[in-house]
Amino acid sequence: MLYGIAATVRCVSFQIRRHSTRGYCSWISVARNGHKIDIPAGGQNSVQGEMCIRSINGIVRTFATTASPNDCGGNRFAPACIEPQLVATTADIDDLPNHPEKLLIDVREPSELNATGQIPTSINIPLKTIRTELSLTPEAFEKKYGRKKPAASDPIIFSCRSGVRAGQAALEADQLGYKNVKNYVGSWLEYAAKHELPV
Repeated sequence: MLYGIAATVRCVSFQIRRHSTRGYCSWISVARNGHKIDIPAGGQNSVQGEMCIRSINGIVRTFATTASPNDCGGNRFAPACIEPQLVATTADIDDLPNHPEKLLIDVREPSELNATGQIPTSINIPLKTIRTELSLTPEAFEKKYGRKKPAASDPIIFSCRSGVRAGQAALEADQLGYKNVKNYVGSWLEYAAKHELPV
C-alpha cells in the first residue's frame, strides 16, 4: 500500500507528484513514458526519505524523494528544495578566512550566538532585519559591521542554526537583487559538530 507522500519524486522513467488535501496526500500521479495513472494514497501515514512503488510491469523500484518548489513556498533556497549550486559546504565555510571577498551572515538572534559562539569571519544580522540592513548605504553598512557592503554580484552566504532561516534570508537577499547568494544548509549544527562546539 502507498501512503502519504511528502514530496515530488523524479527519475528517468517516472514522475510522481503529490496532491494534498488538508495537509495529507489523497492521491498521487505516476507518469511513465507519457502515460499517467492515479494511485490512492493512505490518510495520515507518511513516508520520508524513500518509498517503494510497483511499476506498470510489476517491478518494485525504490526512489529517493526530493521536494518540489511548491512544497517550499516557492523558496528555491529552502533546505528541502535547494539545488547543489546554491549550497555552501562546510569546506567552503572553513576556507572563508582565505576569501575576505565572501561575506558570511549569521541570521540567528544575538542570544543564540551568545550561547554557542559563531563562525569566524561571520557577521550577525538577525533574519527579521535582513532587508533593512542590506538596504543600508555602503557607508552605513561598513560603519556598523566593519565589512564592506556586498555589491549585487558579490558572494554572500547565509547561515543560522539548521539552514531554514538562512534559506529565508537568502531568498530576501535574492529579491533585493543580490545575484550570488548561497545557503549554508548545514549551518551551526553541522559546523559545531565538526568543530566540537556547543549547539
